[in-house]
Amino acid sequence: MNFRTAIMKNLTDNITDERFFHYFREICNIPHVSFHTDKIRDYIEHFATDHNLRYAKDDYGNIVIYKDGSAGYEDHDAVVLQGHLDMVGASKEEFDFINEPVTIDEELLGQGIVKAKGTTLGADDGIAVAYILAILEDDSLCHPPIEALLTTNEEVGLLGADGFDCSLLSGTTVINIDSEDEGVFLMGSAGGVRCDITIPMQWISKSGDNVTIRVTGLTGGHSGDKIGTGRPSANSLMGRVLNEILQECTGSIVYIKGGSVDNAIANECEAELITDEYDKIAKLCNSVEKDLRQEYFGIDENISVFVGLNGKTDKKVLDTDSQKRAITALCLAPQGVIARSGDDKEMVNTSLNMGIVELTDDLKMGYSVRSVYESAKNGLTEKLRLLALMLGGTVACSGNYPAWQYEPESRVRELAGNVYRKLTGKEPVFKTIHAGLECGLFYNRMNKPDIVSYGPDIYDIHTFEERMDIVSAKRVYELTVELLKNM
Repeated sequence: MNFRTAIMKNLTDNITDERFFHYFREICNIPHVSFHTDKIRDYIEHFATDHNLRYAKDDYGNIVIYKDGSAGYEDHDAVVLQGHLDMVGASKEEFDFINEPVTIDEELLGQGIVKAKGTTLGADDGIAVAYILAILEDDSLCHPPIEALLTTNEEVGLLGADGFDCSLLSGTTVINIDSEDEGVFLMGSAGGVRCDITIPMQWISKSGDNVTIRVTGLTGGHSGDKIGTGRPSANSLMGRVLNEILQECTGSIVYIKGGSVDNAIANECEAELITDEYDKIAKLCNSVEKDLRQEYFGIDENISVFVGLNGKTDKKVLDTDSQKRAITALCLAPQGVIARSGDDKEMVNTSLNMGIVELTDDLKMGYSVRSVYESAKNGLTEKLRLLALMLGGTVACSGNYPAWQYEPESRVRELAGNVYRKLTGKEPVFKTIHAGLECGLFYNRMNKPDIVSYGPDIYDIHTFEERMDIVSAKRVYELTVELLKNM
């Protein structure tokens, strides 16, 4: 072990002894993927009871824990500390997120990197929950009255926050800890809605060679945070691959499956065909792979189009009309950035992401639509409705949430920036983001409270490469403690 490595290990060992990291480990040990947060909510309830803290819960699975202000802060206005309980479940190999905990890679931890073995880590947003529990536990801290709001099903359309009764809160300041770039303080976010397209399909039986097509090697990522990079969606590319195959070769589609959540750019998609032209298809896919790698050079040049021969079989396949409609849907379905800001070309104003494609009975396509403008968001949902209607399908929209509008004056934002300067000697960055945050719902339902959102450095969220910088996590915890002291 060299000197630098030894220093990092010693620093990491000290941080892993911190109470916030103790709670982060506890959270990792409790399965809490979206729609399955009962176990972690029970854990939070027991925590509140064990620490003699009042709490309230609702039918959506949200929970609020109340703690009085410390000595000298009793009469200060309450502050809402907010994060969400659920995580995205993405894995390198098949993994049971409902019943199995994620496992922290202890070897990487010694290098200052918190990462799970082969799955998402859940630092989005488990680190916020860990911070909040550590703060609620520590009676030595100086702080105003705290209302700790932990919501559910944020990752699947902000469903918990959307159903939350804001009359349970008295605070006029909200500190949202659901960002992934230390030193960047968010002051606004896009609105969004989930749209699920369903197009009925008809099936027939067919015999022939069973061929698997896989589009893999893509980076993927959060469809709000990373959509502006131009990273392609494996689901959209699969539409292109299948269209090129079926233009040149005979074949019938058995199934298509890509992506797992609507708000992540799909990094893999798989399809099966029945065909008698395997060799021709393999050659064509090799050519398409070369084209895609060239087109996305510098963005996602490791794209792979795999073709595998599984032997002869008899399976149900799409009939001719259904196959045409399925290919048309995948090829015409919009994907990615629709409009950027006129003031800042790096800033995305409007986008949509086809995060899920599944063809097993009907064709289903799951979309995340985002915009800073309600009118543009509505325009895109209408475009999806018309596409589905043209192909004999329907669209169901859910989880509609508003944008968090930028406010020129913000006391909590100014305080957070000052504390960050004091702790790090660096200048904070203030910006709005294209990703959707629960802040938009709170902003519109709590009479425009003063809001800031921040968090530690977390990379590649919503993918099995998700990882968190442990030193950054420590600094952001200290920032939160100091910020509360100044309020």
